[in-house]
Amino acid sequence: MSYNGGRIGVTFDLWETLIFDKPEKDEERGRMRCQGIRDALDTLGIFMSIDDVKRGYDLSASQMQNVWDRNREVETFEQIRLILKLGGLPTGKIPTDLTAVRKLITAYVAPVLKLPPPLGEDVVDALEGVRALGAKIGLISNTGRAPGQILRDMLQTYGILKYFDVTTFSNEVGYRKPDQRIFEETITKLGVTPSRVLHVGDNPETDFDGAMNAGMKAALYEPKLQDVSEWRPDSLFTISRRRKYPSVKIIDPDLRISALGSVSSLVRRIINPD
Repeated sequence: MSYNGGRIGVTFDLWETLIFDKPEKDEERGRMRCQGIRDALDTLGIFMSIDDVKRGYDLSASQMQNVWDRNREVETFEQIRLILKLGGLPTGKIPTDLTAVRKLITAYVAPVLKLPPPLGEDVVDALEGVRALGAKIGLISNTGRAPGQILRDMLQTYGILKYFDVTTFSNEVGYRKPDQRIFEETITKLGVTPSRVLHVGDNPETDFDGAMNAGMKAALYEPKLQDVSEWRPDSLFTISRRRKYPSVKIIDPDLRISALGSVSSLVRRIINPD
């Protein structure tokens, strides 16, 4: 099934659209990462105190965000190298052999699977509704400390990976939303004309403006906002939200939704208005 004019598509953002993190879970994952890195170093015969690892971990957030603000990526082991360097480990002691690197990466990325952020309550219903329209479904997500493959594993445990025809993660393509290329690559894989694709996400700049600049339709998802004051000031969540986003007031109210269940009706209205 497809609407007049050919195949249609819907793409979704991930963080704060399909999954919603909690400050206490984020902090616990941080502790797990730091302890995991510390333990992995110990097995490699490299001493680094847990306090030094934690200091490097906390300091790394703002430096990575500076790179991400330029829509560039920081590869997973480069994040670990940054943490070790900022924690005071001499460059010459940072492991480089493949076995050691894999051990450190595993310690760093595993916590998101052990303590995953909660899935939104209406996500499955929204995906089912979009699928019922005959639409192709994609996921376009910037990544943080968890790379794309780990996030796919997380979506698999939630039972929703099966809904996506394409999943595009910034660490795998090398550029981040709002860079047009991450949208264009996803559209190409979906095999849908850009104007026949609706992107749904919570960020006015990376999701709404980014998708519109790629020739797509866009809907700004506005769930109940989390209180930033509940998060650590050096967390990625807080740092990323210090940026000044374009005012949502200039976005057409008809392209703003407060519940994912509205996506199907929005697709019918703006993709196939006749």
